[in-house]
Amino acid sequence: MSQPTGNPPPLSHGTIVSDRYEIRQSLGKGGMGEVFLAHDRSTQETVALKIVRAEARMPGDDEALRQEVLLARSIGHPNVCRVHDLAPSQWGPILVMEHIAGQTLHTHIRRKKAQGGYTADEFRKIASEASAGLAAVHAQGLVHGDLKPGNVMVTADRAIILDFGFAQERARTSKRRPGAPPDGGTPNYMAPERLRSGGASEEDDIYALGLTLWEMWTCRVPEPGYRPRAKPMRSQIMFDVPAGLSVDEVKQVFRCLTDDPAMRPQARHLRFHNPSALTTSQIQIPRERLSPGPPPGRNVSEGFTPASQALLLTFASNAPQAAGSVYSLDKPTLTLGRRSNQDITMPEATCSGSHAIVKWQQGSWIIEDTGSTNGTYADHSYERKKSVPLLHGGEVQLGECRIKLVSFQEGSPAHERARAYLSRRDGLTGLSARDQFMRQLQDDLSFAEWDAVPLSVARYEVRGPNRLVSDRPTILEMLALRRAAQRVIELTEMMVLSIIPVTAGRVGPLKFAVAITGPGIEEARHLVEQIVSQVQGLMPEALDLAATIVKAEKGQPVSALVDG
Repeated sequence: MSQPTGNPPPLSHGTIVSDRYEIRQSLGKGGMGEVFLAHDRSTQETVALKIVRAEARMPGDDEALRQEVLLARSIGHPNVCRVHDLAPSQWGPILVMEHIAGQTLHTHIRRKKAQGGYTADEFRKIASEASAGLAAVHAQGLVHGDLKPGNVMVTADRAIILDFGFAQERARTSKRRPGAPPDGGTPNYMAPERLRSGGASEEDDIYALGLTLWEMWTCRVPEPGYRPRAKPMRSQIMFDVPAGLSVDEVKQVFRCLTDDPAMRPQARHLRFHNPSALTTSQIQIPRERLSPGPPPGRNVSEGFTPASQALLLTFASNAPQAAGSVYSLDKPTLTLGRRSNQDITMPEATCSGSHAIVKWQQGSWIIEDTGSTNGTYADHSYERKKSVPLLHGGEVQLGECRIKLVSFQEGSPAHERARAYLSRRDGLTGLSARDQFMRQLQDDLSFAEWDAVPLSVARYEVRGPNRLVSDRPTILEMLALRRAAQRVIELTEMMVLSIIPVTAGRVGPLKFAVAITGPGIEEARHLVEQIVSQVQGLMPEALDLAATIVKAEKGQPVSALVDG
């Protein structure tokens, strides 16, 4: 990459760069560089050129620019600025980018302030597009590192994220300068943990996005370390934008701004739209799910391929520590059971010594029960099965454990993601585990106080004659709990028009709870009664689904809400 030689003439209108780009005008200067509007003589297109100003140049900037173009070119998304090339020149390396005819969100916010602020729909459009752009960055395993209104462009038809990566690459040098930010970027939009210790991350990007959206509400640049959750929302905002937003939409911004990085949502799960415009069909909630990996290729369906698939243990009633174990399917026929002489040895006590045979047959797997004591069960069925077909991503229950057909092997990145999921989620119902749920519920309580909205907790329990003699769930009760919990969540989200997953968790052997934010207690009670009447029809004759609902009070401990 060529370096500037001598004192090259200043870039101005008519200057030709690299025998190709004709400068038209300067578009603005930032802390690191200057951006010019230029005409590409080769493609006859208008482009933007970014160059690090000589007085701001630091060791390592050439490599930083090279890394930025490599990172940016791996992303193709309408809400992320396209980077075309890195051109050598006598002024140093120049980044050739898509020209965006618009204004930064920073400028846009100042102009909207003079007009009385944003409408709810204007806010939704920018918020949803900025979230989608950030999700595209994160989907490539990348981090922006300096998200703020100045790095979001707003045009007549879209919002576009730009300038990611460069600040991070410079951080290695700049953080050693006295008074410099701890990790590149802009302190006003950094998460608390980054201000303390440095380290750009996806979670820090989410916090920066939350502060960017918060600035659209307040029309004020946040001070470094500012925490909007510390005071009630209504006492801080300048304009009444949130009054036009749903509770879910406001809650998403609140969740982005939590001090706990693990509690912040992922960018791909953020959604902003007008619930009143929805149809009555089921809303597709972008919840976190246990991914079985990519579907197996054509060669797997045409002939057996050893170790191309595996069984993931997702739940074991008597061996919970085994959840997340992977058993490779390296032969077309394998035995499965509790005894050590089986090809696949299950750690669960309710599996028979020789429980089933796992067979590959015409592109799919078959689980054949070999006369087990506690039985083999398919999803959405309470009857024992002699044979269960198992397709990619499908589950089957063996006694009191569940296995899932996946396309990854032990120790792979997909396996680590599955283990992380199962550390937070109950492998039987898919709901949050109790400890995780209590943390989420505490956050919901904080939000209800911050936004001054009602919060109710519905407590559900599967009841049957076995409860009179034992606290240990039967297999029938476990199957009923799984089916009831999944249906209750679907109905709750549909009936309250949720656009984010409701907060729900398994809190006991046959109990789970659902937090409902927004509706008053009477409306929530009526909703729960409707849900119970519908789900009861899915229960076996010997079992009932019971529910109670309680209103959250200020300062009330979450344990009182969950356990009564």
